[in-house]
Amino acid sequence: SREVPKLNYEEIHILLSELGMQQGLRVFERVLFEVSDKLCQLEMAVYEKDMQAARRIAHNLKSLCPQVGLDSVCDIAGYFMNAIDVGDLGITPVICQRMVCLGEASLFQLAELPRVLADQ
Repeated sequence: SREVPKLNYEEIHILLSELGMQQGLRVFERVLFEVSDKLCQLEMAVYEKDMQAARRIAHNLKSLCPQVGLDSVCDIAGYFMNAIDVGDLGITPVICQRMVCLGEASLFQLAELPRVLADQ
């Protein structure tokens, strides 16, 4: 996938201004771990064809990602959940792969956040 992650920098700045830089960066560090972990869990659930667990994990990602500006991952999690809800299980591995690729790219972008903020 060559899809470019779209981070919601406005949301990121709001979070950092509300929490302060130090606490905000700790939150981002925790979210990096959580999203990475959830993406691995999602990939495993789809591989094992456990759609109930996959949907639950995608729901968790959909709730977690907007809090730190990962809007594009949130959107794809919604598409993934919708595919399960309508019974289009043939497309779920493709959407999962898209979400994992975009999620990883977003995490790398988010990991650069302290450097980007320091440059501003």
